[in-house]
Amino acid sequence: VSDVDGQVTKLVKNYRSHSALLALPSRLFYHRELEVCADPGVVTALLGWEKLPRKGLPLVFHGVRGNEAREGRSPSWFNPAEAVQVMRYCCLLARSLSSQVSAGDIGVITPYRKQVRLLQ
Repeated sequence: VSDVDGQVTKLVKNYRSHSALLALPSRLFYHRELEVCADPGVVTALLGWEKLPRKGLPLVFHGVRGNEAREGRSPSWFNPAEAVQVMRYCCLLARSLSSQVSAGDIGVITPYRKQVRLLQ
């Protein structure tokens, strides 16, 4: 982030992510300066979740075949097939016997306002 004097402030302390998720961006974009500051109890809580493809790595890539759509002249897009898959994962997390997660602790990130409304 540059300020009015042209100085750059680099935010290097990460309070949200597991170290395995920060390794690549730290190497590629931060010259290995990213610091893992997240609560270990929080970022490791789901490492044993039965739906993880690789135990110990809190990351799921899931390709979805779907169509992006918009309503009328709205500039915002949504993808119903993606929304359904996201909701499936949210339900699996909330109903998991091994690591139940409350709905208030689940966050979904999307760049489209219409996709947010569809998920809500």
